Amino acid sequence: MREFLIPKITGTHADVFAAAGLADVIAGAGECAIVDRGTGFVVEVERDLNAGDLAGLSGKPGYLYLRTKAGAALPAGVGEEDVLDYGNEKARFDRYREAQKARRAGLTSTTDIDADAPHEDWRLYQALNALQGDDGTNKAAEAILKEGPEGWKKILCEALEKLSRGEVIALKWPLNLVQLFNPQAAKGYARLKPDSTDRNDATKNQWGEPFMEWLKYRGYFRVACPFFLGSKGENVRLLCPLPERIERKFLNTVVGELRRSPIFGSAPKLDCLAVLKFAEILITRSREFQGDWLPPSQLVSGLMIAHYQSMGQSKAVTSIERLALPNWFPISNSAEADLWFDILDEHQKVVRSLKDDRSDEIGLLIGYRRFLEMRGKKSVDALISFLGDYGVFLMRERERDKTRKLKQFVTDHVRSIVMQQLEYQDILENPGFKAIAAAIRNATVSAQVRKRLQAADYRDIRYDLLPELRRKRMLPDSASFVEAISDFVASYNAESARRYEMGKRTGTWRVSTEELQSLVGLLSKHKAPAIGALLCAYASCREPREAEAEETPEENKEIAEVQNA
Repeated sequence: MREFLIPKITGTHADVFAAAGLADVIAGAGECAIVDRGTGFVVEVERDLNAGDLAGLSGKPGYLYLRTKAGAALPAGVGEEDVLDYGNEKARFDRYREAQKARRAGLTSTTDIDADAPHEDWRLYQALNALQGDDGTNKAAEAILKEGPEGWKKILCEALEKLSRGEVIALKWPLNLVQLFNPQAAKGYARLKPDSTDRNDATKNQWGEPFMEWLKYRGYFRVACPFFLGSKGENVRLLCPLPERIERKFLNTVVGELRRSPIFGSAPKLDCLAVLKFAEILITRSREFQGDWLPPSQLVSGLMIAHYQSMGQSKAVTSIERLALPNWFPISNSAEADLWFDILDEHQKVVRSLKDDRSDEIGLLIGYRRFLEMRGKKSVDALISFLGDYGVFLMRERERDKTRKLKQFVTDHVRSIVMQQLEYQDILENPGFKAIAAAIRNATVSAQVRKRLQAADYRDIRYDLLPELRRKRMLPDSASFVEAISDFVASYNAESARRYEMGKRTGTWRVSTEELQSLVGLLSKHKAPAIGALLCAYASCREPREAEAEETPEENKEIAEVQNA
């Protein structure tokens, strides 16, 4: 036995749960990896397993029985060592949280915080209870523990042998299908108002296979990342990685780090931060587990995200979505890995800085999330659109709130992603594009930074320029866009000439006629919407040597002049 197939029956995180659960079971006999084969996930073992190998598997369920009622009697075969008492654990967690708040407030406490640290899987058990999944997990744990270690090992070995041959595994366990483990298993099976069922109807349970359900339960505790949303934490957003090809131990490690990461905010903000942080963790750990740097998408293709909305007495699935792990450019050495880390850190800081309680900033988060929904040119187009929107927002917000510090994207980082598309390579390398982008930058975000930092001198700030160019690029006739660019270049050069005559040390560089003609020449090969979008996006980013709004500016030269000297 070398390979075990878990078919993608539901097309949701439930299939990943089953694959991860199977890998966790087999790990007792030999390390394995999870591989996406298109129609299903294959658990590949490093060597052929025999009956002797399977005899060494664990005789335990792989998780704890959850006692939800204080003092409730335990079923036969279930010992106290197999139980997590929900009430006691919640009390510990509450004490732990209050002690942490006191510590952050600078208050002294005699309480030993570490002694009250909750179980490492506490959040998983919280979500399990909130989504009514504990009934099924408890029934499976009870059945396994009732068999005893040796009895269960025998059943397990037979089940794995059948699974390797693709045969049906028939176990007679009671089931209770819930949407946590079967998102498609809604009451009435897509009937809006079932005429012969009630809240306690169990018709759907006959569709479940006990062994596969147990694999899902076990896999849930290995790869699920639940987060509570809402003013009272009443909604659950469940994140689950979609393996491409990754070792079991590697997957469990990076998922554990993702759970402990400081990820927060509204649904779009949480999703974006989770994808970016998970990519960072995968790259960081890739050399340790794979022996070489690997882009995150080669290990995990994306994150499956299921949202469970509170309906009062219960929670129901309202959306199932998928975000792609970044595949921006290859990693072949430590320098490229460092570039990945710098870009991921920059993007995380931008996303974190956006506020959830403002409609325009939520719109930006949703726009950035579209960038993570796709791959290839469509993904790059979504990033360019977001950068243009963010540039307009950045200028407006800096003028509105002079105390707020907002991160600005760096041109080199944007180039590293955008240059992967051949169409945009031609535009970014064009000398006219470079010159006019530098001029727009000097007249907008860079001038604003210099003013904000009380520099000795700065150019006139064109708050209207980026919105005007973004509007003109979408007009049917590209002549309007060319006219807007030409008018800007004329006014920019005129201001540079005045500054030169006044003896200014900065702001005297001008766009040449050849550079303007070079940009206009691009319109014969590329459309104005593409050129305009990229121009606004690129111009709103800062050059690597340029000062951020919270940094000390260099007073001697404008960045554009240094580069064009």
